[in-house]
Amino acid sequence: MVAPEVSETGSAVLSVGAAAARLGVAPETLRSWGRRYGLTPSGRTGGGHRRYDPADLDRLLRMQRLVAEGCGAAEAARRVLAGADDAAGPSSPVRPRRRSGAGGTVLALPHAPPAARGLARAAARLDAAGVHEILGDLLVAHGTVATWDDVLRPVLVAAGLRWEQTGAGIDVEHLLSEAVVESLRAHRACQPRPHPGRGILLTSPPGDWHVLPLHVLAAALAELRVPTQVMGQLPATALVSAVRRTGVSGVFVWSQRARGEDEVAPRFPVDALPRTRGARVLVAGGPGWAGRAPDPQVVLSADLAHAVRLLAAAPR
Repeated sequence: MVAPEVSETGSAVLSVGAAAARLGVAPETLRSWGRRYGLTPSGRTGGGHRRYDPADLDRLLRMQRLVAEGCGAAEAARRVLAGADDAAGPSSPVRPRRRSGAGGTVLALPHAPPAARGLARAAARLDAAGVHEILGDLLVAHGTVATWDDVLRPVLVAAGLRWEQTGAGIDVEHLLSEAVVESLRAHRACQPRPHPGRGILLTSPPGDWHVLPLHVLAAALAELRVPTQVMGQLPATALVSAVRRTGVSGVFVWSQRARGEDEVAPRFPVDALPRTRGARVLVAGGPGWAGRAPDPQVVLSADLAHAVRLLAAAPR
């Protein structure tokens, strides 16, 4: 156990790392609770550094308990800061998440976890605020890759399948896609400053409009403090120019759409990329590459988690 420091008043205080170790969470979870909900450290060391004092730690523990019982993080923080959970007692029922809208058609998710079904219900009601709250809580508590694999991807697949089968629900799919991008950008902005060095360029070929995976990768790499740049769709010539001008250490090209025999296949312009002294990692991902080996120098990632590992290992 990390030994506590001593505050100006002589009481024991903890750094964010020590407090996180006490709770068994990532330090960034506590930083996010501070930025988003006001659960910031109030103690200070003799040198003036902000630290969590015993009262702060007690609030964090109550926050953690409420979230574990199913309370939304924003509501849990409100109750903790107001002292409402003390009066209610540990066995009191948790207030359900805020709901709005007049209802909607529930997406079919028979084998998905409860969080995915909750997100699907909020999206079906066109409850943008509810979708943002659920996603924000999940990203802080579980991280980007787990949220994508376990919750977001099943819901997005269900929304797309409903539209294909019935022709309905395009409004749900659009609301969900916009909310996902906004939530991922907000989560990325809350991460610590990236480590200095060369970054990663994330792009898709022309005609590939499904670029959500690029934002997922950017947020996941931001959690690892890897600098990234999301470029969206780029033709090969623009990709080569962007790599030359930025000097990135890694390039990722996501291709979602499968091409017919008479269509131009996605291309990874390996030979045209500028040479650098340092090594550069080249990664491709997505179903659009199925059956088409991009290039011997390009690694075809199995999934987004694999892509994160490959790109995070790129030399800075």
